[in-house]
Amino acid sequence: MIIIPAIDIMDGQVVRLKQGKFVHRKNYSMDPVTLAKHYQQAGFTHLHVVDLDGAKTGKPVNRSLIIEIARQCGLVVDVGGGLKDADDFATYLEKGISAVNVGSLAVKNPKKTADLIRIFGNDRIYISLDLIEDDIRIHGWQEKAPVKWRDLMKSLIDGGAQTFVMTDISRDGMLSGVSKEFYQRILDSFPHIRLIASGGVSGAEDIFKLDRLGVYGVITGKALLEGKLKIDELAGWLC
Repeated sequence: MIIIPAIDIMDGQVVRLKQGKFVHRKNYSMDPVTLAKHYQQAGFTHLHVVDLDGAKTGKPVNRSLIIEIARQCGLVVDVGGGLKDADDFATYLEKGISAVNVGSLAVKNPKKTADLIRIFGNDRIYISLDLIEDDIRIHGWQEKAPVKWRDLMKSLIDGGAQTFVMTDISRDGMLSGVSKEFYQRILDSFPHIRLIASGGVSGAEDIFKLDRLGVYGVITGKALLEGKLKIDELAGWLC
């Protein structure tokens, strides 16, 4: 299993939200590039970066900063937030980003998403779906999507999607622990996907729980930033 630190960016700063709510924003003093380098030096191999301004506005906002993060940290970086078309994806992928996350676009236009997977490859296009109970949320979690998650995932898998970043919104940024049941039902429905779990990690026990469950990777943001998850507890998963 891969452990993937998360850096969420808003106004050029490292921030964390609670349950995706922009009014519940917490700023962190460390520069995003410096933080990415810290994770690389600690032994992590991957990094998940979210352009929250982009997610909110529907277009990339912090692109230059994110490209600089990838250039300086040398990690396998995946990026999400406001990406809509092939030009957006190509710009990132040509500038050192390893994979891009398709969220709102995947919900609204699975056919276009399948076209992008054919162009760039399913190892470079991640599907990012954010759920609260059985509802998919889009546009920075501000809008409920009119489609069921199982129906959408089946359509996307038929279109070539392989890697799914699934966020449990109810637990994101809460340090409340992961819901094993949340990810189990996804794997029960689609056992052959590469599932990256996101939302709720509060400590090492959550990492062990997800590893035993068989997920491909786990994203953790606030738990690392606030020292709830210690890097020395993760030696078995780091390079």
